[in-house]
Amino acid sequence: MSNLKKILIAVLFGFLSLTVVSCDQKGPAEKVGENIDKGIEKTGETIEKAGKAVEEAGEKVNEKIKDAKQ
Repeated sequence: MSNLKKILIAVLFGFLSLTVVSCDQKGPAEKVGENIDKGIEKTGETIEKAGKAVEEAGEKVNEKIKDAKQ
């Protein structure tokens, strides 16, 4: 293996070790981003529940209309 390849591999492992160490600590921007993600997820769940409720209400209305026509 050439010296250049050995140096490149050493540099690569150095960068990888730095990324592993830096991933352990969360900065304020990352914390804010996580909170935003959680808020968006909860909002999506709430919208999905509301959509299901509207769909169920629509089905009940359709059933009552059909019953009224008979």
